[in-house]
This record gives sequence, C-alpha cells and structure tokens, in this order.
Amino acid sequence: MTRNLAWTALILIATCATAAAEQAAGMVLYFQSGGETYLLLAEHRGSKRGWAGFGGGAREGETVPQNAAHKGYEETRGAFNQADLMKKIEGQEPVMDGTFASYFAQVDFVPAAHVRNYPPPDTTDAFLERGAFAWIPYSLVKPLVEKDIDRKKKYIIDPTYLPAGSETNWFWPIWLGNMRKAVLKDALPWQKK
Repeated sequence: MTRNLAWTALILIATCATAAAEQAAGMVLYFQSGGETYLLLAEHRGSKRGWAGFGGGAREGETVPQNAAHKGYEETRGAFNQADLMKKIEGQEPVMDGTFASYFAQVDFVPAAHVRNYPPPDTTDAFLERGAFAWIPYSLVKPLVEKDIDRKKKYIIDPTYLPAGSETNWFWPIWLGNMRKAVLKDALPWQKK
C-alpha cells in the first residue's frame, strides 16, 4: 500500500509541475506620455474576438513568465524582443484570472503601423495571429474595468483609435475580465503609488 501511495504522489507531483509550466499566460505592453498610459492592443486576425493584449498557451517545458514573454514576442510579429520582455517582467507576480496569468511590461513607444508591418522571423500562424495593432489610452478602458465584465457583451472602442480596415471595433471581453482582475488586485503598475 505504501508503494502505491508513493507512485500516486509522484504522478500527482509530475502532473502539477507540468500543468504549472504549461499554463496560459500573456502580457499587456504599455507606455506613458503626457499623463496618459497607452496600451498596445491587437485584433485577432479572422476572428470576432475583438481587441486585446497578448497571450495564450505555453510551449512544453516553458515557465509561466517565459510563456508570457514568448507570446508578447510572437504576437507582435517579433517587433519586441523576447529576452527584453522577459527582463521587464522578471520577479513580477502575475495577476491570475482563473488559470490565465497576466503580466505588464512598460516599453518604448513604437508606432502601431511599425508593429503591423514588422517583418516576422517566419510566417507561421504564431507570428501572424494578430492583424491590426493600436495604442489605446487606458482612460478608455478604465471605466469599463471598474465594474464587473459581462463576457458576452461587446464593449465598443472609440473608432478614433482604431486603424482603417479593422475587422472588429470592440474589446475582447475575456481580456477586459483579465484587466478587471488586475484592478481588483491593485496590480496595474501605472496606478501604483
């Protein structure tokens, strides 16, 4: 009986370690200027999800922060260096929304058109998942995330901030839910005192 318990414990430990290492994660890239915080958001190409930060499932063997950094790198077509993103979130406690881990990284301003037109290192779906990019002022997001998010509702974005030819004009409600968790945990770095 003791031997079976030991094997069961080992299997549980291995399963938990693998699940933690392959956990979905992402990041919000932002810069600050003139008293405003701007979030780099992107539209999911060929999808009706809407606009959001970057993230998704991990590669086998990745840590949660490594996953967030690689997603930030891939989903910006390589415009932001993965190693630099990793340094920016080093030691940061992620905001958890269910099993999704969110990180925040302050970056230098790069025009959204530059990100969209950045030549990706390869043409796999990972680098081409996002279609359009825009810097959205946090002041547009703030009133939405100060209340509970209805994940079935479309939260419309002021078209002034969206590039021509966008497929959608709303925030992805799942992403807004992630941001709401960050507000509730007082984890938005630009609001910390």
